[in-house]
Amino acid sequence: MRRLLLKSTIFYFLLLSTFFNAQNSQYVEKLRQKLSSNSKLFISNIDKAYLQINPLLAESRKLKDSFSEMKLLDRKCRYFYSKNLMDSLIVSSETLEIKSKEYQDVYYEAMANVYLAETYSINKFHDRAILYLNTAYDILQKDQSKSKKIFYAKANILNSYSNIYLDINQPRNAAKKILEEISSGKELKNPEEYANFQYLNYSNLANVYIQYNVDSADYYVKKSIDLRPKDLPYEKAMVSNHIVLGEVLKSRGDFKNSISNFHKALFFSHKNGIDLNKNLIYSALQEIYAKTGNKDSSDYYQQKLKQLDLNMLESKYNSLQKVIEKEKIEDKRKNSYKIILWVFSLIILLGVFGYFISKYKRKSKTFEDFNLHETYSQLINLVKNKDDSFLFSFENIFPQFSSNLLKINPDLQQSEIEFCALLKLKLTTKEIAQYTFIETRTVQNKKYRLRKKLDIPQNEDIYQFIDNI
Repeated sequence: MRRLLLKSTIFYFLLLSTFFNAQNSQYVEKLRQKLSSNSKLFISNIDKAYLQINPLLAESRKLKDSFSEMKLLDRKCRYFYSKNLMDSLIVSSETLEIKSKEYQDVYYEAMANVYLAETYSINKFHDRAILYLNTAYDILQKDQSKSKKIFYAKANILNSYSNIYLDINQPRNAAKKILEEISSGKELKNPEEYANFQYLNYSNLANVYIQYNVDSADYYVKKSIDLRPKDLPYEKAMVSNHIVLGEVLKSRGDFKNSISNFHKALFFSHKNGIDLNKNLIYSALQEIYAKTGNKDSSDYYQQKLKQLDLNMLESKYNSLQKVIEKEKIEDKRKNSYKIILWVFSLIILLGVFGYFISKYKRKSKTFEDFNLHETYSQLINLVKNKDDSFLFSFENIFPQFSSNLLKINPDLQQSEIEFCALLKLKLTTKEIAQYTFIETRTVQNKKYRLRKKLDIPQNEDIYQFIDNI
């Protein structure tokens, strides 16, 4: 009787186990669908995608889905790299490394070392960065599956070697590594996959060649654009391509088209949330506007560049602290000479950081610290000068303005949003007519149509309504 009871109990628990496993499998499938959606969003809007990562991570751990957990941890690393947040990157890279060892996943263990190499290289520990890349490559060599995942990881390592050569001002060696990566593409037999792979490589190569060979940069950036997948939204590679085109045209004196490309790079960088290489864009625009006598725009981008440099310096300082702390833990048995050097470097960087901040506070204010009158004056000057950067500059200061307007009426045209921006600046009917070269009657008609489209009551001041958006 007892044995029969035992068998019945075992059968019952096996049944329950099968039921819960089936349920768990359904939840995992739903999670992976969310993961796939997040992956697509990560390309089009990196900031929105990042907001989903931590909740998805919690879900993956609850379901014990190591596949999803590793992908999300890697995605966090890519986010911090794209945002130039090196202090956060080193922490997330270490987490990825620990988890990859726990799950015995050589791909993500290698990628963790690649991210750590990038952090060390940016902090000018280039020898150490090379060691991390060598470690990453050795880890991948253990995998005998010859899977595409491992192939792409090896390609990432070559790309990181190239980044380190750029950091130490050796662009020719950087180009050799990218050309090596391009050559490795022959392993891809699918024509579409091969084209997508080389689309990114040609973009990276153009970004290297712009350092010393403008004609080659022009050639490869156009090859990259020709290969761009038609269904792919504008992402990091196209931002880089517009920067390279802007530099090529700037070097040839075609400032109008150069500015247009830099503004496209800024627009898509802002839209996607990618901060990588923004300093190059600001610097180039500041230089062009200074050359062409457009002082307001030149001053504006100079302020943006200073603000960005300050933010990058702060992130770099924080990541340097973490790098040094990591080295202290890992190298306790090594001689103290290197530690002294690192601490000394930290003290120097801290001094430079303090000096930069104090000098910056004394001699100039960041654009965000300007009072409202000065901010509006700069924007109005852009309107007066018919500067193409007006709307971009306006949206940098009022980032939610366009989206809030579109929530009220999704059918608003871009020209109507720009007109609302002029109202936000409190420009009178006469001033709008004067600055935009249209009749005052036309301005009044535009105001009337906006009232209808935005459903503004007749007894409410249109300026007050727009100001509250």
